Amino acid sequence: MTQRQKPGARQHSPANRLGLDYRAVPPRKLSGPVIDAHTHIHHIDHAPLFFEVAEAYGVERVLSMSPVQQVEPLRRAYADRISFIAVPRWHEFALTPAFRRQWLDDLREFRQHGARLCKFWSAPPLRGELGLTLEHDFFQPVIQQALELGYEFMVHIGDPRLWWRPGGRYADTTRFGTRRDQYEQLAWFLETVAPRRVIGAHLAGSVEAPRFLQSLLDRYQHLWLDCSATKWIVREVARRPAAARELIIRNHERILFGTDLVTESGYDFDHYASRYWAHLKLWETPYRGESPIADPDAAKPPQLCGIDLPAEILRSLYRDNAARFGL
Repeated sequence: MTQRQKPGARQHSPANRLGLDYRAVPPRKLSGPVIDAHTHIHHIDHAPLFFEVAEAYGVERVLSMSPVQQVEPLRRAYADRISFIAVPRWHEFALTPAFRRQWLDDLREFRQHGARLCKFWSAPPLRGELGLTLEHDFFQPVIQQALELGYEFMVHIGDPRLWWRPGGRYADTTRFGTRRDQYEQLAWFLETVAPRRVIGAHLAGSVEAPRFLQSLLDRYQHLWLDCSATKWIVREVARRPAAARELIIRNHERILFGTDLVTESGYDFDHYASRYWAHLKLWETPYRGESPIADPDAAKPPQLCGIDLPAEILRSLYRDNAARFGL
């Protein structure tokens, strides 16, 4: 079936390049609430539209990496619909004792607001620009305090494989390391915080290499994953749908649903809805066709290849696993 086009839609909107009517939510394979375990609601002013879209697509509750200053207003307005993941004030990041003290204070404050997860972002720019990986001494007091406060963890390791190609943003491997180099710090971190569970964001940054990803899951039983980073996941699943489907089904009790939606003041209904629409088509249907979301890293036009997961797998992905994790 062809999704109904939105009357008067702008055909080339980055979030709606096909002119779809995102308010006409496609039929769902599985009824019941969805938990989005990976979002970034940056400000209370952005939240009404975001939650309008989330409700339309059956998302009952989200976990958000919101600035600590926004946690209290968001809790007051959306107490039963939002939980938080502790993050530092990345826009102020500095290799200074003062920044680290603030991070430690914020960890305590997030915990008082009920946060169960602490997020570490350790993508290649942190190595390339500051020489940092998770093993660096700067992070050790933060990791130790997170453990003492009872946190479990989310980590961002790696980035899309395409970014290491010649001319790509990480082509200088003497500076950023190779793609495989990124995973030495993940192994170290998993061994350091065990048996605390660790969620590898964006399928642990390795959707392009399902056999490698499976080897990590087999080796580290406390490693979980989320399926966020919509454009990246959609693009790479379309390249190897059978392998992605096998990976999800085999490990379905350790994978959380997430979108990586980021709120900004200029975003409209279509921007937020496009991500939920794409995930619905990706996981619940056998859709084959173009992705409605512009993707500068994709072959033109960007493709979306649904893997039509069984209802019992979707139930784990959408809500049961979050409950099992205690989120």
